[in-house]
Amino acid sequence: ELNAKLSAPLAERLRPKNLEEFYGQAKILSNGSLLRDAILNDKVRNIIFSGPPGVGKTTLVEIISTYTRAVMIKMNAVLIGIKDIKKEILLAQERFQKSKRKTIIFIDEVHRFTSSQQDALLPSIENGTITFIGATTENPSFSVNKALISRSRVFILQPLNETDLKKVVNRVIAFYKGLEKSLTIKIDKDAVDHLINSASGDARNLINALELAIGIMTPDINN
Repeated sequence: ELNAKLSAPLAERLRPKNLEEFYGQAKILSNGSLLRDAILNDKVRNIIFSGPPGVGKTTLVEIISTYTRAVMIKMNAVLIGIKDIKKEILLAQERFQKSKRKTIIFIDEVHRFTSSQQDALLPSIENGTITFIGATTENPSFSVNKALISRSRVFILQPLNETDLKKVVNRVIAFYKGLEKSLTIKIDKDAVDHLINSASGDARNLINALELAIGIMTPDINN
């Protein structure tokens, strides 16, 4: 497991573990905001996160799972069938009866959810057996089932701005400096500006580009 972690892409290793480390989305996560308070107080209800890739949808779900006492089950709308959904609902019912622990079911790519998948899930959302979280890169108003939208609060995530992306760059630099084989990375302003412009508000894109550039400059870094 340790080797897998060390060989994981940098974007995965730097994925924020708590709200303090999470950059961007100040509009929905500012102090005192509905979403921030719900996460910190373990009161998250049915949610759909919508936004382009690399802006923090999955990361926010991971953060919710660290703050909640509920069990988080992660599923991808493309890869699951009705049987899988019904099985998880049954397990959620048993879990609550035995230990009073609630279950959150996270559905990624929820815009790909079929009507029959939705029909299998809806009753357990309505009776409170599970809490539902969905993530989509599409506009949920047009692409997500109306029944799911009407039972969820939609949060729109925006591309990261220049200030947020500069924080991401500094986090990457700090990561390499903190390695056992400490590495001091110096990037001139033009290069930083170019990387940020090329990232198009996508933190994962930016980290991947930095990792590639640093790997080219220091080929023995992982040896």
